[in-house]
Amino acid sequence: MREFVTVIAALVLGGIAVPSAAAVPRQGTATAPKDPPASYYFLLGRHLEDLEKFEDEAALQRDPANREANRIIGTVYAALSDQRRPFRPGDDPAQYGAKAIAALEKSRRDAGYDVNLELMLGRLYLNARDYAKAALSLRRLVDDQPGYPEGAMLLAAAQEGAGQTDDEIVTLETTVEYNPSFYRAHLRLAELYERQRRFTEAAEAYARAAAGNSRIDVSSQRAAALLNAGNAAEARDILQATVQKTAAPDAALLYMLAQAQRMLKDGEAAAATAQKLKTAFPEDPRGSYLEAQLLRDKGRVAEALVVFEALMKRAPQDASLVYEYASLLERAGRIADAERALRDVLAKDPQDANALNSLGYLLADHGQRLDEAVDLVQRALTIEPANPSYLDSLGWAFFRQGKLDLADPALTKAADQLPRSSAVHEHLGDLRVRQERFADAAAAFERSLAGDGDSIDRAKVEKKARDARLRVKK
Repeated sequence: MREFVTVIAALVLGGIAVPSAAAVPRQGTATAPKDPPASYYFLLGRHLEDLEKFEDEAALQRDPANREANRIIGTVYAALSDQRRPFRPGDDPAQYGAKAIAALEKSRRDAGYDVNLELMLGRLYLNARDYAKAALSLRRLVDDQPGYPEGAMLLAAAQEGAGQTDDEIVTLETTVEYNPSFYRAHLRLAELYERQRRFTEAAEAYARAAAGNSRIDVSSQRAAALLNAGNAAEARDILQATVQKTAAPDAALLYMLAQAQRMLKDGEAAAATAQKLKTAFPEDPRGSYLEAQLLRDKGRVAEALVVFEALMKRAPQDASLVYEYASLLERAGRIADAERALRDVLAKDPQDANALNSLGYLLADHGQRLDEAVDLVQRALTIEPANPSYLDSLGWAFFRQGKLDLADPALTKAADQLPRSSAVHEHLGDLRVRQERFADAAAAFERSLAGDGDSIDRAKVEKKARDARLRVKK
């Protein structure tokens, strides 16, 4: 299946930044660790300096394993490291973090653990980018204090640094259960859900973030997630309300609104919105991009190709335009030209997952060089293993090879993850017919007809559905 979600993401979200999150009060029913402010540590250090002695250092010289002395020394070094202030003339504060860690690790007790100590160590490990140790310390903290949101955010940061995205999501999901209005966790969850293409959940997380803090506006991010989830009606309503209350025209909002209207097959409204975008922002390429899409929607493929060619000259480095240009070339019957356009992208970037998938799907859909088609899509999936559009392409290539046992898991998973994709469910229906599972085939074709309507010949799918239902009765 060809995928154009990345086009929407690139053109819509490129300039939209999530508002910075201010600190929020601790929430939840559990008692948060009492972590003294930095001023406490600073005053402690100054006090020791004024005495012109560091008695705990002397204690450590006598007994290097003295836990209490190590804790005090580590605490002072940790505070001065945060402040980047030397304890003595000539000291390098950059070394204090490592000294704090070394001392605090020695202050741990053989049995049990100290929540405040693990919190301090977790922060120090994070600053040192030792994410594995940070996650271990902060996991202890969060397990002991599940209602402490700042601890969960620190643990999530450690898990992010360690590349543990699934664990980070679980941590944040748990903390919002204890703290439903903790908007910073909801914002981070929305970003992670989008990264995993869980767009419906991302939209819900943005909504909860907004409910938790009325001062932030994430309507554009929420609308983009809804568009990518296929919920164009709700996205349109949010965008219309946002556009109406925005004092000056906003190119990103107008673009998304026109896309939502297109998805709802309201070409007249989409054209009017696109014209507003072009009038207010004549140099913005999104206006021309919408014009090309609307021409394609009307079947005016030759005119759409002209607009796309002009767009690609304006933005020669934007490979996302080439994907749709190649699709238009294919629609015009120019298969060789479509293949050439995609191979040109891959010549510049052999790791362009969308180009790999698009070329693989093009070859598979036309029954050409099927072994190469499978290889191309498998390379795309190596780069983006969770992409359901690529799974559909792989399943379709296997289907065209006649390898139904290999096609089944890929097409089944793609259909589960893309419930509104008409093209994917038509592919699944074709597979079920070949497997002589006619009731399942009829159901898949009916889901195709009830879906987004993209990339299918409705009359042909209706005939397939009727034929499958008749074969069930036999």
